[in-house]
Amino acid sequence: MSNQEPPPPPPSDFGGTPPPPPPPPPSGQAPPLPVPGNNPPPPGAYGQAPPPPAYGQAPPVYAGAPGITVAKPPRPDVKLGAILTIVGSVISIIGVFLPWLSDGGESQDGTGIFLGSDFTIYDNPGSAVIFFAVVTAGLGIALFFAGRVLAVAIIAIVMAAIALLIGIGMIGIANDTADFGGGSLGFGAILQPIAPLITLAGAIVATSKRRRF
Repeated sequence: MSNQEPPPPPPSDFGGTPPPPPPPPPSGQAPPLPVPGNNPPPPGAYGQAPPPPAYGQAPPVYAGAPGITVAKPPRPDVKLGAILTIVGSVISIIGVFLPWLSDGGESQDGTGIFLGSDFTIYDNPGSAVIFFAVVTAGLGIALFFAGRVLAVAIIAIVMAAIALLIGIGMIGIANDTADFGGGSLGFGAILQPIAPLITLAGAIVATSKRRRF
């Protein structure tokens, strides 16, 4: 029985004889290479889920994935705007103690008594200038060390705008007093509307900075 040949394979449905199966590879040789097109798709292809990460490794993070929070870049540097804000505030304070009125050899600074065009008496009007200048200087210092903080920059713009209006009023008061007394306008009064402009420009520069993504 061992010398008999195996029975022939049954005929194919297409009228021919199917090819015999390939012989097994000889001992010690590598199996034949796979034929392209007959291999199963790798994991993750054709909509299949990728394999889970190895033990101890974090899963990959995809931008825009739900539940993923991307850290914001640091606040932009606004040192130039902060310096302008501080410098304008300091000039306003210094200008209060400079002459607002000059009459011969005498002068009067912003802490004296002034007379408006409607005969209103203004005692120490420079105190309002100092108050707003101290506030804007503090805001400028905060911007210098903390970077662009939108709320702080906006408040600095508002305060600088108010200080500008006050400075315009101060030069008007000093000019009216000079007209009544026959004196001349001093350099300290001239600085009052100029210094808040510097402060306002610095606050606007600080506000215009944007984060870089």
